[in-house]
Order: sequence, then C-alpha cells, then structure tokens
Amino acid sequence: MNKNYYAVFTGIFLGICLLLCGGIWYSLRELYVCREEYDQLDAERHNNTGIITNLEARNASLARISGLSINSAGTVPDAVAFFSMLRQVIDLHKLNLLYVSTSGQDDSGAKDNTLQIKINGDYYAMAKMFADLRDLPAASKITRLSLKRNHDLPEELVEADLTIEVLTEE
Repeated sequence: MNKNYYAVFTGIFLGICLLLCGGIWYSLRELYVCREEYDQLDAERHNNTGIITNLEARNASLARISGLSINSAGTVPDAVAFFSMLRQVIDLHKLNLLYVSTSGQDDSGAKDNTLQIKINGDYYAMAKMFADLRDLPAASKITRLSLKRNHDLPEELVEADLTIEVLTEE
C-alpha cells in the first residue's frame, strides 16, 4: 500500500508540475504578445507626436496668415482713373513726373490698363511712394521697373522708369 501512496503522490506531484509548466508557458506567451503590442503602440505614439508637432506648426502659420490685414483693392474704369490716384501719391512724396503714357485702346474695345511712367526724385521718397502704392484702392502691379542714377542730377536723385498694369472693370 505504501507503493500505491507513492504512486498517487508522484502522479499528483507530476500533475502539479505540468500545470505549473503549462501556466508559465501560457503566461510567457501572453507576456510576449503584450510586449509586441506595447512596442507597436509606442512606435505609433512617437509617429503621432511628430504629426501633432507638424500640425501645431501649420496651425500657428495659418493663424498668422489669417491675422494679416489684406488690402481690399477693387477695379477702376481705366488706366487714366488710376493715374489720378497715382498722381496724388507722386505729389505727396514730392517727386517729379517726367513722362506718362497709356497703352491706348485697340480696336477690340478692351479697356486701357497699362501706364508707362517716368519720374525722378529722392531715392527714399521714391521707395516710400512704391510702398504707398499698396494702399491705393485699386488693384495694380508693377510689371517693369528701372531705377538709375542720372549723373546730370545731384547725388540723391534717381530716375525711375516703370510700367504699371491696373485691374480694370470689364
């Protein structure tokens, strides 16, 4: 009977050992799966952190752009109407108007939208005049600009030869 007890206890002991080994093996397998999932989530977190940083920078840029004061320039009937506004800016900065011409209307009936102007005056006053062109209530762009110093004039004076296109009414 002692032999039977030893056999039963040995069987119970081996069963408990097998259950412990199976439990350890299952726990290690689950730990490995959890570790893989943790590493994947950590990699995604790092990736998302970079994306969030880029989006925050983009939002900051968009906030600065939306904060800009944009000129609400409109159209003018023709280049002559724009020249009357331009003439006030030229006179304000005490520049001398040497020459002005328009592109002239062609037979197609299109509006005159180009001015060719030659002015001279102080370099800094001319730069201020160019800056003030942005504040005019008409949309325009300088398509050609030539600045040169005329050696016959005093040192501070320069000549500007420019072509301006104006957005005219249709």
